[in-house]
Amino acid sequence: MNWVCDNQQAINDILFYSQNIGVALGLLFGYIGDMYGRRPQQLLCLVAHVASRLLIFLAPDVVVLFILAESLVSAVAGPMLESALAVGLELTDVRYRTTVNRYASCSMATGMMATGLVAWVMPNWTYCLSFATVSCLALLLFFSWFPESPRWLACRGRQQETMRLLRRIAATNGTTVPPLALSVVRTLGKSKTDRRGFLSLFSSRNVFKNSVLLIIARSVYLLTMFSPVLAVSSLSVNPFLTVAAQGGAQFVSYCVANFCASRVGRRWSGVAAPLLAAIASGVIFCMLTVDIAGPALVAMIMVMQFSTTISFSVANLQSVEVHPTCLRQIAACVEWAIAGVAMSALPYLALMKDKRQPFAVLTALNLATALAVSFLPESALQRLPETLQDAALFGKERPYWSWKPKPPPEYTAEQCGSSEPS
Repeated sequence: MNWVCDNQQAINDILFYSQNIGVALGLLFGYIGDMYGRRPQQLLCLVAHVASRLLIFLAPDVVVLFILAESLVSAVAGPMLESALAVGLELTDVRYRTTVNRYASCSMATGMMATGLVAWVMPNWTYCLSFATVSCLALLLFFSWFPESPRWLACRGRQQETMRLLRRIAATNGTTVPPLALSVVRTLGKSKTDRRGFLSLFSSRNVFKNSVLLIIARSVYLLTMFSPVLAVSSLSVNPFLTVAAQGGAQFVSYCVANFCASRVGRRWSGVAAPLLAAIASGVIFCMLTVDIAGPALVAMIMVMQFSTTISFSVANLQSVEVHPTCLRQIAACVEWAIAGVAMSALPYLALMKDKRQPFAVLTALNLATALAVSFLPESALQRLPETLQDAALFGKERPYWSWKPKPPPEYTAEQCGSSEPS
């Protein structure tokens, strides 16, 4: 529409307002996930995606409705991902959490590649958005297979529903529920007395610190990931191929991220990734200074996206693993919400007149992030915290200069987690 194509400021304003409105709505979706369940949260997120696309179809030339539609997508993107990932990790033994995360992450990379290619094949925005709408409707067809989290049910004191779901899962896998499952479910049910809601983030210094560090990681990830996407039009490269290439780089980086996270742990993988992003961003700054463009520039952007995607994948794992079940979705949505506020600065950062400046800023931000996330606790091969008390103590006894993660002694004694409810 002319109010976008002929007015560069309109793009900045639309992204700014949609991100900030999405922040408030995103907090609501996160609250629903912890208070009413992962399943209702996932359904509402899918419906919001479809509604936002239909809203744009009905009134594409009305700026207010366009902003509202974009706000819905901004609000539900994080909660939709986190609810699906949380259920997957909450159903999984400690040995296989990185595997589940890899499947989810590689699917997002495939979607990123499809975004660039579909937009290239369907340059008409109506057809492109129609494809996105049909994709969301297809997910609704499979929603009946999306389970509630047994851990969440147990932490809410709903023992009968938890055992019924565990028996269904066991039957699907051709096995039976372990004898100790009921006693574990009853133990988890004690956490139903924990304080609920957003104030739980302040329940202990450890919980608050971990949340702040993850907010920093997510904020810098968003800025680093999407700045080249917006700035690409000024870098003399094909925007569709560049987006598809970034998706390809993400696919590889997700595999590398999960390999490193399982071998050397989440913490040092999370430190190395922003350090590499800072180096790549600094090299791009130098290349633009001497006017180097074309394939070499695209290659460095892919390196930056590669390392940034590792940060994203590791941060997702850490967010699920360091927060307790009763706070997992609220904490993730608060992290995404505040990162969304930082994201509102994206158009003003990416579309600076001096095309070198965004990369100078990103270099400094990634260096600061590498230092910050080094203070997160190592969560590989550790049991998920269930209560606020568990989260308050999680990782506090481990030294800063620890290296390869090791399972706790009780995990080995129980023969690889046979007493876990899942």
